[in-house]
Amino acid sequence: MRKSRRPGPVTAAFDRGPAKYFHGRKQILRDFSELVERATQADSGTTFLIQGPPGAGKTALLAECASLAQGSRWKIVDIAPPALWNPNELQQSLKKPRRNFKVEGGSAGIRFFSFGQAEIEAGRFPQTMQKLLRKGRTPLLLTLDEAQILGKKDTLPPDQAHTASSILNAIHNGKLDKPVILLAAGLGPTTKAFESFGISRVEGDARVELGALGKEAERAVLYDWLTKDGKATEDTTTWIDAIAKETHGWPQHILSYVKPALKQLRADKRAMTAEGLATVLETGRARRAAYSKQRAEGFSIQQRRSFAKLFTNVSYGESLELEDIMMSLAQDHGADKAQEIFRRAEEKGIIDERDGRYAVPIPSMHDWLVSNYAHIQEKEMPSKLIGQSQEQRSSTIVTKKSLDQEISTQPLGQLRDAGERDSGMDFGR
Repeated sequence: MRKSRRPGPVTAAFDRGPAKYFHGRKQILRDFSELVERATQADSGTTFLIQGPPGAGKTALLAECASLAQGSRWKIVDIAPPALWNPNELQQSLKKPRRNFKVEGGSAGIRFFSFGQAEIEAGRFPQTMQKLLRKGRTPLLLTLDEAQILGKKDTLPPDQAHTASSILNAIHNGKLDKPVILLAAGLGPTTKAFESFGISRVEGDARVELGALGKEAERAVLYDWLTKDGKATEDTTTWIDAIAKETHGWPQHILSYVKPALKQLRADKRAMTAEGLATVLETGRARRAAYSKQRAEGFSIQQRRSFAKLFTNVSYGESLELEDIMMSLAQDHGADKAQEIFRRAEEKGIIDERDGRYAVPIPSMHDWLVSNYAHIQEKEMPSKLIGQSQEQRSSTIVTKKSLDQEISTQPLGQLRDAGERDSGMDFGR
């Protein structure tokens, strides 16, 4: 067990940013470390994509990867999407100092370069930006969080699409005459966004589909929070067992229970009572529900009900065919509206694609949708059946239930993280 090398910042969101206690993701970190080494030796670079649902720990993993690169004396630069097509944005990002943080074996000696004002002409944006990226010989890691927004229509100015494509491909194909890696993290549409820029072939070890934590990593994270921040002096096993049953190895879920646990330990003077645990579980469930409600903002009751209807008889971890989902949404809202609803649900992380099939990737979201919206149609049905004959009523009920009964399900495609779990490796937030 170890503490993350980079302390977590005080932010408005308790579950955002680098993980204070990070465990696991061992194979992913090894793959990234090997990529950094190869890029250094080859004097080249490429793209490393971290993709996963909300709350899977993408930002925390991004920070851990940056720590490894900094330990290898790479310069770390946080960028926003405009830095991929706007020379001024890129220049400001490269000049902005990035807070240093400790790494194992001591602090890394990072030099920050100052770039002079670049000649910027609209027709020469790609050349100007490549010149900025080539400046100096120190290897460069560009970190881009929330990368899925690159695929949104309003993000990229149409006249800068060529520039963005040129820069992304120059980085991805190692054409900058120095080690440059773009480390990008985002939701499910991230891969599609990069494909739209012509980056469709990413090395297997450089593309991560992030899933839940392994059991060992999950318990290690909970133990650290309870003992180091909560100052618990008693055996933490009972509390960890109870919380782990409800978190499904999901980093965001863990943090939903951690904050009330710390508060309860302070109130009980570090005693781990049964009453205190009951309060922690109740509060954690409420925080999980609030998170799910926040993710569903912007979707009407009818739209939430449509997703609940689809996944009522689908266990968490199982998936549906895209055609079945679209057929059901079109039946409820019309074909054109169905496309728009599906797109927003994917962008918000309410549904996620795995090997051509789709599931609700967040455990709490799956439970929340089904428990709150799956039975609304049954409650409303009597008023809709008034005036119908018994035969007509039976036909209507069968029609409403037939889709759920006919849709076939199967387990999600095996993620690389699941493979780590099967091989005995654990992985953290």
